[in-house]
Amino acid sequence: MASGDPAPIPSPRPAAVPPGPTEAPPTLAIPRPDESRPAAEMAMARNWLGYLRECAVFKLADLDDAQLRWRPAPSANSLGIIVVHLGYAERLWVRAIYAGEPMDMGWRSHMFELPDGWTHDDIVGFYRTETAAADAVLDAARSFDEPSAADFRPTTLRWVMVHLIEETARHLGHMDITRELLDGRTGR
Repeated sequence: MASGDPAPIPSPRPAAVPPGPTEAPPTLAIPRPDESRPAAEMAMARNWLGYLRECAVFKLADLDDAQLRWRPAPSANSLGIIVVHLGYAERLWVRAIYAGEPMDMGWRSHMFELPDGWTHDDIVGFYRTETAAADAVLDAARSFDEPSAADFRPTTLRWVMVHLIEETARHLGHMDITRELLDGRTGR
């Protein structure tokens, strides 16, 4: 060290974790992926996406049509709109962008709309249809490094999957707050 150079900052040593009882994962209505089992990257990402999908459906449980459309603020989305949006997001990112599936893209202007007359069963049915179609594409994927087939949005499957996990988790946070404000129900 040359004279005048600042002294290096010593790195703190982590404190030893005292031995204790094994901590059990929380008990949830929708179980998370098993944290005690190792899994390959693609399997782990798909398991987490599947868990988040089920949490979105769980947030709609026992809601009537008016509650599905209730917005906590004028600029906020209802629980029903969020789940429809998540279905369209899977269509966009997995089928249209990653797989390059040819389709009329007119639905993109309706990604934050809940069609008139749609019930709980319609919303959940739409979402499950979209996630099943996305899963069919993902089942054929060999690597997260595969490039997207659509020429309008070059990316990789890894980016698409991480984005879908992030997008779904972010909207689930909105759903948690909206559901609690709506009827006091919490949990996942």
